[in-house]
This record gives sequence, C-alpha cells and structure tokens, in this order.
Amino acid sequence: MLILLFVLSIPCLMMGQSDLLFNNYQINRLAHNPAAIENNGMINAYLGAHQQWIGFDDAPNMQWAYVSGFINKQNMGLAVNIINQSVGATLTQNLKIDYAYRIYIRGGHSISLGVGAGLYLRKFDYSKLRFEEAEMQMPVSDESKLQPDFDFGAEYIFRGFCVGFASNHITVSNSNSTIFKIPIQNHAYADYEFDVYENLNIVGGLDYFRSGTIDCYGISADMLLKDKFNAGIAYRTQTSFIFRAGAQLTQVLNVQYSYDMGAGSFANYNSGVHEIVISARFGKKPSFYNSPRFID
Repeated sequence: MLILLFVLSIPCLMMGQSDLLFNNYQINRLAHNPAAIENNGMINAYLGAHQQWIGFDDAPNMQWAYVSGFINKQNMGLAVNIINQSVGATLTQNLKIDYAYRIYIRGGHSISLGVGAGLYLRKFDYSKLRFEEAEMQMPVSDESKLQPDFDFGAEYIFRGFCVGFASNHITVSNSNSTIFKIPIQNHAYADYEFDVYENLNIVGGLDYFRSGTIDCYGISADMLLKDKFNAGIAYRTQTSFIFRAGAQLTQVLNVQYSYDMGAGSFANYNSGVHEIVISARFGKKPSFYNSPRFID
C-alpha cells in the first residue's frame, strides 16, 4: 500500500491537496487571512516549522516565513507570506503578497478587507510512491507546474471580540482541482478575550475549515499572562487535541510551541505533531519629528 494513500486519507488534508493547519495560538489567522495583518506600529516577522508524525517516512511537514507592516496614514497593511509544504509525494511552494485595508468606525469598531496574490509551485515526485507488489511501478518522471494563486479575507474587531473569514486559492473550484491545482479552502473563526484578574486574560475561540467536502471544526481556550506568557488547549473534531504555550524571550523575540496529540480513530496512528514558531517585532522609525517651533 502506498504511504501516500495513508496521508491522503486524513481529514483536514483533503486528498493531499489541502493546506496544512497550524496549531499555535493565532497563527492560522495570520497565515491564511490577508485581512489579519497586525497594526501594532511594528515590523512583524515570523518563522515557523510544523512536523507531523515523527518517525513516518514522507510525513507531512511545513515551513513558514511571514513579514508584515502597517501604514497608519493610509489605513493599510502589507505582508509577504511564504509557505513550503510537503505531504507524501507532493511538494507545494507558495509565495504571496497580502494587502489589507482597515476601516475604523466610531466606538472602537474596525473592519478589515484583504486580498492576497502570488504563485505556487506544485510538484509530484513519483519516486516516493511505494507499492505492495514490487512489479507495480509507474514509469513516469516527476512533474511540476507553476500556478497563479489568489486569496480573499475579511475581519471584524470590537474590543475583545474578533471574527474573520478567508478563502484561499479562490480561482480553483472543487470540480476543477487536480493534483497540481489546489481547490478553494475556506476558513472562519471567532474569539473573545476577557479580563480575569489584572494582567490575566482568557481567550475562548471557535474555528472552522472546509476543503472540498471535508469539514473540520475546532474549539480552544488560551490564557494570556501580562503579554509575557500564554498557554492553551484546543480540539479539532475527530483528529487531535492540541497543547500549546509561548513566551516572550526579549522585547523583540517571542517563541511558541505546540504538540498535537491524535484523537478519535487516528489516535493509534498519529505519533504526534510538533510545531514551533519564532516571531520578532522591530520598531519602525517615527513618521514625525520634533520641531524647534514646538518648544518655543
């Protein structure tokens, strides 16, 4: 039996053509929704690595790089989003530029609309296919194709409440998808952050992911302590329990780690998923200066 067939049978991977989901706190929001670009007065950089099923050959893995910044004068943000993803015999390399425009409404409401555009390279490596019968071989060379790629997203924030929606690979319908064309993926999420005691906050969240006919639901709870430490737990329907934690190492660096433990029918086949994300925030130069007239 092909190891690829095992990989292709996992929900939320959608026949090997689905984007892998991140497990750390708030990372899917940034990686998949172009409207979620942060407006914190900083240049934000992320590096992440996601490795599934330690010990399995050709197990799914992903590397992620992301840099974003927000221009307050124009109410817009820009980001560069790069994902390298390997699932069995398939390799996907995705490069996109994200753009978000934010509308501020009196009373503390904000609405963001975002688009992403770029390219992805899709490669199928036939040498990684393994058959039960040795005489069964596929005399086909490796194939790869370069495709245009487009995303759309929206997000609404009011005080501690955030709700968002994103569609990735929007030009490819499920009926037109192939091993080289990733079908449309839909993400939706909502979370609410509330104060518990002084600098201790709790964030409760719900999320939804759909690829083709596969639906994946999630629920999570995270504790935030003085913006220095966070820890939480999440559950995705029928697939996994996720334990995660993060800490601010310096004023610039933050590290997040998560462990995904198989649940349901996959508990006996999942040797765990490890994910680490390192982020850095760099202060931007101020766009104003102190004039001598001001202090006269």
